[in-house]
Amino acid sequence: MKINFEKEFKNQNVDVNSLRPNQSYDFLIKNRNGSLSSLIKDKNKLKKFLKPRSCPTCGSSSSKKLVYKDNLNIVRCKKCTMVYTSPIFDHKKYLEIYDSKEYIQIVKRIGEDSHLYRKKRFGSERYKILNKFIKKKSPRILELGCSTGFFLEYANEKGWKTSGLELNSSAVNFAVKRGLDVINKDFLKYKFKKKYDAFLAFDVIEHLVDPKKILKKAYDILNKNGLIFVYVPNWNSASRLMIGEKDSHFIWPTHHLNYYTPETLQIFFKKCNFELLYWETKGLDMIDYKWLLDSRKKSSKFLDKHLEEIQFFINSSGHGKNLRMIAKKI
Repeated sequence: MKINFEKEFKNQNVDVNSLRPNQSYDFLIKNRNGSLSSLIKDKNKLKKFLKPRSCPTCGSSSSKKLVYKDNLNIVRCKKCTMVYTSPIFDHKKYLEIYDSKEYIQIVKRIGEDSHLYRKKRFGSERYKILNKFIKKKSPRILELGCSTGFFLEYANEKGWKTSGLELNSSAVNFAVKRGLDVINKDFLKYKFKKKYDAFLAFDVIEHLVDPKKILKKAYDILNKNGLIFVYVPNWNSASRLMIGEKDSHFIWPTHHLNYYTPETLQIFFKKCNFELLYWETKGLDMIDYKWLLDSRKKSSKFLDKHLEEIQFFINSSGHGKNLRMIAKKI
């Protein structure tokens, strides 16, 4: 796959303290398995809840084990190379997880406290990227898993017509209080009365039991030449390669069920009748690496001095932790 050549250095300009206020990221890591913590510690009890899973992209049942973490397996499909968690819980269990008291607390600590910063920094960035491909002046946008709605709020202010779905009831309440059209509904069961110009899923696809079902429904509710814009963790990220699966926070098999690379995400889109228009990677790989070194009291002055430059090279090579892709309905 081709990646755009970066002619000059770009600083990501991410204020980590504003993004992860009041040690919220440490809270996430400590409580990442939330309501599942006691269950995943009991292997025998855990087995009763798990169901084997075929490849979410090509449907093959032939796979190779790659990682064992939290008493769960992450495997690679032998046919299309997709990486995914198997076996997993059923769809109903994940609906419960994302509206559990424990997960609500995580979203409150991370999402609500940083809403305004996320809106200004990331809402504007996502708007600028998507606006390059949107042909309408006032497009109709649907975001799945919109959290507190920081992107929707920014896009509204630019004149876009936005709606969102979110399973976390606390985040929905927060968004509604800010005047946003966000509802607490299951996307697969909800009957849409409108068609949309773009379907957005930022940090969502990796959580889905059957992402193909989601994209097929997204295809149906999109207008002609409608766009899909997603962010997912990048399996081939510098984070995983440097830190390892054990300490890479995005390798989270209780919640992250699908692990894409630029190649496998493009294959997935193609199978769902979407044509690739744009992709890139960005990330906080070096910040997470620094976090790990600092926690082990192995700080690096060189890393501290050149963190942004190193991250730029990582992003430019397609190995940033955050994989972004836009595709068009065909």
